[in-house]
Amino acid sequence: MRNISIIKLISFFFFAALITINLAFFIESKRQIRDAEYHTYERFMLGMRIRGQVEGNAAKQLAQIGLRNSELDPNKIRQGGEKIYSDSYTDMIRYDKKLYFVPRFSSIDPKMFSRIMDAAGLNISSKDEIAKNDVPLENLEEISSHNIWVLWLVVNVVMAAFFIVVLKKLLRLRNLKNMIRRADEEDKFSLIEVETNDEIGQIAGEFNTTMQKIDAIKQARALFLRNILHEFRNPIMKGRIMADMIAEILQDDKAGDRLKQIFIRLEMILGEVVKVEKLVSNEWELKTNKHRVIDIVDHSVDMLLLKDTSRIEVLADGEISVVEVDFELYATGVKNLIDNALKYSNDKVLVSIDKNKICIISAGSELEPERLEFDRAFNRRVETSNSGLGLGLYIANQIFKKHGHALKYKHENGKNIFMICFGE
Repeated sequence: MRNISIIKLISFFFFAALITINLAFFIESKRQIRDAEYHTYERFMLGMRIRGQVEGNAAKQLAQIGLRNSELDPNKIRQGGEKIYSDSYTDMIRYDKKLYFVPRFSSIDPKMFSRIMDAAGLNISSKDEIAKNDVPLENLEEISSHNIWVLWLVVNVVMAAFFIVVLKKLLRLRNLKNMIRRADEEDKFSLIEVETNDEIGQIAGEFNTTMQKIDAIKQARALFLRNILHEFRNPIMKGRIMADMIAEILQDDKAGDRLKQIFIRLEMILGEVVKVEKLVSNEWELKTNKHRVIDIVDHSVDMLLLKDTSRIEVLADGEISVVEVDFELYATGVKNLIDNALKYSNDKVLVSIDKNKICIISAGSELEPERLEFDRAFNRRVETSNSGLGLGLYIANQIFKKHGHALKYKHENGKNIFMICFGE
């Protein structure tokens, strides 16, 4: 039921209701016709009694209850009509869209007929009187379910009109959904056309207002990023130049190299932050290809710009794992995890690779719960000399999530273990 669209659901219930109502009208019309036929049968019986008791003005009294003596031959009515009701001595027959009450007295012995009439309180004994009562009665009132079918037509027209109006509204809602989807896919937001001032039109108007605000925020963010890149890169470049000058003045190449590494690292971190910001805002298009996991780890180690990598030990199982990822971006995420492990541990860092995951293992105390909220940037309240603000883990987690992989953590035997899970 969850996957059925509103249009299909409403259409289903509309046609179910339409079928039910039409079936109810059909049954009711049949019931009314049966009731009317039985009522006519009772009038015929009354008409026979009137015709047997009243002299002279029987035709007038028959007309008052909607009956008259028919001039049609009883045999013709029997042969060409449809029998509706029948008892021992009479038949009610529909013939040529009219109802007739045809007695069968002529086939009864006159003496037997006389006794039957006496029992009924009627004094009929002669053949002429028997023949007179053998004449068919004709119903003058129309039996029809015309009124109920007029009501049926009105109900069906109203229901169809209601369904068409609702369907048009729902189709507009679907069109609005498609326009919102297109707006999300386009780089530049364009206003959605507001056709009416009903609830759907109001939703479209509110969406336009919200998207205009979001678009303004995106433009402000892009301007901020351009400015911050410009403002940071200039001091970094100047710092690298100053490092060369200091090394030349002090005649100490090691000190100059250390200063250069610091500024190079600052530039790399700045570039990573910009990349991840675009990644999180869905402005970064992943350029994925199949790469060996061992190559990604090697590149991650190279990105650390370490002269001595002896503290990093890489172990891989016999089967070389391959993943389809954006090489540079994914290596950035792995590099952040290795960098954290080196920063917070004095022992060796083990990078273990198997078919389904990469594990970065380092000795250390178990992390506080607040630092395990990888979906939050700056998940520490303060920054100390021994700990950052959690931005590295946040960046790594966002990169792995974008690739459909998961970052997990556990602490066992005095070791912190970060797992990048990409297998089943």
